[in-house]
Amino acid sequence: VLVIPLYIGMQRAGLVNSYFALIVPFAFGAFGAFLIRQFLMSLPLEFEEAARIDGCGDWQILTKILLPLLKAPITVVGVFAFIEYWSTFLWPLIVGNDSSLATIPLGLQMFSGERGTDWGPLMAAVTMTTIPSILLVVFLQKQLEKGVTLGAFGGR
Repeated sequence: VLVIPLYIGMQRAGLVNSYFALIVPFAFGAFGAFLIRQFLMSLPLEFEEAARIDGCGDWQILTKILLPLLKAPITVVGVFAFIEYWSTFLWPLIVGNDSSLATIPLGLQMFSGERGTDWGPLMAAVTMTTIPSILLVVFLQKQLEKGVTLGAFGGR
């Protein structure tokens, strides 16, 4: 549903065959906006009231209270987006005609050819492509646990 309008927009802007076309259209999604909104809705109003009593303005409330609290949900959104777009095949195939813009899934496609699929090297390559996602989840596990559970409790 989104691919054709996005491609037409990128083509009219002259951005096909660029890193911009690969990254920006999917950098911000509804899932991230919804998750962060739900987290913000679960925060008690007393945080803002206490900050106002202490003399904080809007900017100070954002930078000193909200941004530190948003660290975990932003981490969750970032990790989910990375894992999702790390394995995206269709969009890079459409907008990246240059071989220097080929992504991991497009590189894995090269293991399948006219003569068949060389399964051993393909499986080794697939295993290697999962390593960055696994390492990201392992190193950010505590933040992910906080971010996933914070929005589940409390609320307005």
